[in-house]
Amino acid sequence: MTQDPIKDGQPRDTQHPVTPSPTPASPGKAADAATDPDKAAQSVLQRRAQSRGTRVAPPAPPPPPQPITPPDADRWPVRGSVMLGLVAVLVLLGGFGLWASQSRISGAVIAQGQVEVEQRRQVVQHPDGGVVEEIAVTEGESVEAGDLLIRLDGTLLSTELAIVEGQYFEILARRGRLEAERSDSAEVKFPEELQKSAADNPDLQALIDGQLSLFQTRRDTLRQSLEQLQKQSEQVSSQVDGIDAQIDALHRQRELIGEELEDQETLLERGLAQASRVLALQREAVRLDGQLGELQASRAAAETRQIELDIQRLQLGSQRREQAETELRDLGYRELELAERRRSLIEQTNRLDIRAPVSGIVYDLQVTTPRSVIRSADPLMYLVPQDRPLVIGARLATINVDEVRIGQPVVLRFSSFSSRTTPEIDGALARVSADALTDEATGTPYYRAEVTIPPDQLEKLGDLILIPGMPVEVYIQTGERSPLAYLLKPLADYFNRAFREN
Repeated sequence: MTQDPIKDGQPRDTQHPVTPSPTPASPGKAADAATDPDKAAQSVLQRRAQSRGTRVAPPAPPPPPQPITPPDADRWPVRGSVMLGLVAVLVLLGGFGLWASQSRISGAVIAQGQVEVEQRRQVVQHPDGGVVEEIAVTEGESVEAGDLLIRLDGTLLSTELAIVEGQYFEILARRGRLEAERSDSAEVKFPEELQKSAADNPDLQALIDGQLSLFQTRRDTLRQSLEQLQKQSEQVSSQVDGIDAQIDALHRQRELIGEELEDQETLLERGLAQASRVLALQREAVRLDGQLGELQASRAAAETRQIELDIQRLQLGSQRREQAETELRDLGYRELELAERRRSLIEQTNRLDIRAPVSGIVYDLQVTTPRSVIRSADPLMYLVPQDRPLVIGARLATINVDEVRIGQPVVLRFSSFSSRTTPEIDGALARVSADALTDEATGTPYYRAEVTIPPDQLEKLGDLILIPGMPVEVYIQTGERSPLAYLLKPLADYFNRAFREN
C-alpha cells in the first residue's frame, strides 16, 4: 500500500479516510470533536507504521483550547429542580427503608370478647320436669346457695311412691317370715328398714303383725302334723311289740309241741301210743308255724308303716324349708325391682324443691306463673355468681390460634366506657380451648380463650364497675416484627401459594 505524503505534518491513509462528525455542537464541543478524529487517525497510522517498520513523524501539537461557552441561563432552573427532586426521593426511600428494616412493631392477635364470671353463669335445670306449684324468686333477686327457687307439684309422685312402698314393705315382711321358716327358727327377725318404717306407720305395723300371725299358724299346723305322725308311729311301735310277744309265745308253744311230738313218735314206734295222737300233734305244729309266719308278716308291715311315718315327718319339715327357699328366690327379683323403683321415686320427690346451687342473682327467669309445665332439662333460669372473680371470654379466629400461648400478656379495652378517660387494662391469657367450637348462629368455628385480670389492674378502673356481658376488645400480644416484615409477609404468602402445582 502506498502512503500519501505527509501534509501539514500529519499522515493520511488514503484507503481509510476519517470524516469528522457532522453533529452540530457548541463551539467548544466542536473543537473537541474536530481534534479527536485527528488524534485517532494519527494513532492508527503510528500502529501501522510500527507494524511495517516504517518511521512515522511525531504528531503535531494539539490546537489551543477553545473558550467554554456558559450554559443557557433559561435551562438551569429546570435541571436543578429535577436533581433536587431526585435527591429528595432517594432520601425519602432510603429513610423509609432504614425505618422499615430497623424499627420494631409489637404484634397482637385481636379478638372480641365479653366480661364473664369465672366458670360462667350457673344454669338452673330440672332433670325430670313437671308442673310448677310455687315460684319463690323474681327476676334480679339475690339468692343464697340452698334457697328455694321453684317448687313442683308432687301429688302423682306421692301416690305412686305409696303404692310402691306398700308392695316393697310387704315383700320385706314376707322375706322375714320365710327366712325364719327356712331356718326352723322359733322367732321372726324382720329387716331393720321395715322395723324403722313401721315405728310411726300403723299400716306397716299391721303388715308385720299379719306375717307374725301367719308364721305362728303355719308353725302350729306343722307341729300338730308332726305330733299326729308321732302318735301313729308310737301306735305302730306298740303293734310291733304285741306282734313280737305273740311270736315269742308261738315259738314257745311250737317248742313244746315239738317235744311232745317227739315223745309220741317214740311211743308210736314201740306201739305204746295211738297214731291219731301223733297226727294231731303234727297238725298243731303246722298250725303254729303258720301263725308264726303271719305274725312275722304283720310285724314286717308294721315296721314298714313306721318307716313311712318317719319319712312323712321328715318330709313335712323339708317341704316347708323348700317352699320357703323357693318363695324367697322369687321374692328376691321382685324386691330388687321395687327397691330400685322406690329409690328413684324418693329422689324425684326430693327434687320437687328446686334450690339454688350457688349464690348469685337470678337472671333470665323463664317460669313466671304457677301450674306451668316444664320439660326435662329445660333452662328455668340462670344464676350469676357475685363472689367469683371476673374473667374475659374471647373468641379467637382459627387462623390465629397458633400464635397464642398460655401466659401471654393481653391488653384489654372496654368499649362500654369512654376511651378518653378509661385506661387500658393488662391481663394474662389463662386458658385456650383444646378444640375448635362452632357458633350455633353463624356456624363459624372459633377457639374460646379466657383472660384473667389481676386485682391491681382492676383498681385502675376506679369507680367503674364491670358487669358480666360487657363487650371487650382483646389484644393478645405476640412477638415483635419490623414494618418491612409486615409488608412482605402477604406478598411472600401469595407467592408461596402461587408457585405450587395442583
